[in-house]
Amino acid sequence: MRISKALKLALNILLHSKLRSWLTIIGIVIGVAAVVSIISIGEGLKQNVQSRLGGLGADIITVSPGGGRASAGFRGFDFGGGGGGTSTTAKNLTK
Repeated sequence: MRISKALKLALNILLHSKLRSWLTIIGIVIGVAAVVSIISIGEGLKQNVQSRLGGLGADIITVSPGGGRASAGFRGFDFGGGGGGTSTTAKNLTK
C-alpha cells in the first residue's frame, strides 16, 4: 500500500468517525496527564522526606556527662565501643 493511499484512508476514517477520534485523543491526554502527575507527586514526596531526614541531625553526636558505662554494641554486635560495653575503665574526653 502506498503512503498516499494510507494517508487518505486514515484521513477518511478520522473524518467519518469523529466520536471515536475524540475519545481516543481524550484518552491519550488523560493518560499522559496521569503519568506526569504521578511522577511529580513521587518526586515531591521524595524531596520532602529527604529534607525532613536531613533536619534530624544525623551528623551530630551528643555527649552527656555521667552516663556510666558506654555501650556501643547493638544486639550482640560490637561497633568499636570497647568490647560491647564491658570496659570498666573511665576515660575523660579531651580536645
